Amino acid sequence: MPAEALVVMIVVVAAAGIFIWSLTLRYRTRELQHRERLAAIEKGVALPGLSNVESPVARGPRAYLLRGLIWFLAGIPLSIFLFGMSITTRHPPLVQQKAFEIQRLKQVGASEELIRQVENDNRPVQDFPLGFSLLGLVPSGIGIAYLIVYRLEKKDDQLG
Repeated sequence: MPAEALVVMIVVVAAAGIFIWSLTLRYRTRELQHRERLAAIEKGVALPGLSNVESPVARGPRAYLLRGLIWFLAGIPLSIFLFGMSITTRHPPLVQQKAFEIQRLKQVGASEELIRQVENDNRPVQDFPLGFSLLGLVPSGIGIAYLIVYRLEKKDDQLG
């Protein structure tokens, strides 16, 4: 397994682990809050303050602006990073790859001309396709959608 693939796999596993860990912590916090409220209701005591609950501001139009900017401004650097990765991962073809391809062509009965073309082919191999840089458009698109909703909500507030 190439070193690059191993690094990518480690990053993906680490990101998934952090995501699952954060969800577990949030679940436990909510569970403790629920138990605390149930105990207060059983004892007839006033309910404790609702901490960690979204404030009304977090649901208003300003929340769409914040989310839109976060998503949009995260997508642009992601696209730039992936574009840079695709440009810098070009390298000459490995001798082992050429030898394997030539042997495979001989087994399937390819012509000598085709085998010579593969031997003399020195075009750089690109491990990370350029199209992956378009993945950054996904979070940018989500950000633009939030910004559009923010703009529409702001207009509705001004009209009403």
